[in-house]
Amino acid sequence: AVVSSQPLTTYFQKEDAAGLMAITLLASQRRQRHVRRNLAAALLTLAALVLTASALGFVVAVSPQLRPTRGGQAAALAYGRATQAEVAGPTGAILVAGGLVAAAAAASGQRRASVLGRAASEKEDWSLDYLSKKHDKQVKGIRELCGDLMPADWDDVKLLRFAMQHESASDAAENVKEVLAWRAGEGAKICSAAKEAIAKATAGGGWDNTPVFKAAPHADRISKHITPEQMVVVSTKAGDLVTCIRASTIDSEQLMKEVTETEMTEFFIYAREINSAIAESRTRATGHVSRLVAANDLTGVSSFPDQAFQNALTGSAKRAVTLYPGFSGPTVLLNLPWLARMLVSILTPLFPGAVREKIKFARGPMAYMKNLKDILKEPARSMFVDDLQAIMNS
Repeated sequence: AVVSSQPLTTYFQKEDAAGLMAITLLASQRRQRHVRRNLAAALLTLAALVLTASALGFVVAVSPQLRPTRGGQAAALAYGRATQAEVAGPTGAILVAGGLVAAAAAASGQRRASVLGRAASEKEDWSLDYLSKKHDKQVKGIRELCGDLMPADWDDVKLLRFAMQHESASDAAENVKEVLAWRAGEGAKICSAAKEAIAKATAGGGWDNTPVFKAAPHADRISKHITPEQMVVVSTKAGDLVTCIRASTIDSEQLMKEVTETEMTEFFIYAREINSAIAESRTRATGHVSRLVAANDLTGVSSFPDQAFQNALTGSAKRAVTLYPGFSGPTVLLNLPWLARMLVSILTPLFPGAVREKIKFARGPMAYMKNLKDILKEPARSMFVDDLQAIMNS
């Protein structure tokens, strides 16, 4: 992926409220000795997925220093102290293994092909040219309704996101006004800090994550708990930005002892500002409408996150729906416990279409993801990128 004729090797990434809430509600899915307890937990898991499916995506990650990647397929991110050697960020997904319980129980030995449901190429047309033509009438309506309030540098590419998010031009125009008011008032400090940080990060022609992380609100405390061990960021071949989180490695209780809900929310909003800016730059440079995808790896999840952390995440996610419309891609769930996978394979066809588009499941475990950092190196990186695209197409 190239931005301003330079390889984009790192960037801030996002976490999805629906995805992380699904993680928390899936926490009870530990393998237990009694089938009855497993079944009950699996059913609760499915209920949680349905309840959280309507929540839109939100970025939680922090961008690490970039490292150029061959073919522009993936970008590794390292958080506060990134080096030229290594970098990491977040991702996860889960499709469903169909059929017998015995087959699901043996899923860990399945071939990688079993994770894939379709070819690893985009199912829908996310080209800027196609979507601009599709929403042309609505974009013109938004511009007309906003009149003189519209900033001179807000072109049709900027307005396209609002048109994609809303069914009517009037609703989109109201959203534009809300965003402009926030950016000029309450959010001015965050927007200014993010813009300045990106300018410094790209000053050398590549990406230096140090100024981006340094400018993040309350990063001195948050950086102790959100590191490359918890998150990695990769890029799809098409150019979408994917944050993969392994929630079981985040000590949310200790984290929230050091920051307030308000401070955590400010950090999340800043992250979203960075991610959205990078996604827009990539869209303009490549002609592909870049989305922010959340991939949640449920490996090892065994407890609920701290309530204050959940409040900050869901609160900022709601703000993101208004402040950054049109950027969120699907939430992808990976490495779900075997019994839950089996039930999801049976019940997924019963989910409403909107739910199936928002939450995607992997059909089987991704055995090559022993550690999140594994997907930053070949051959696991290419395998993961292909698998993820196939899951998104399912």
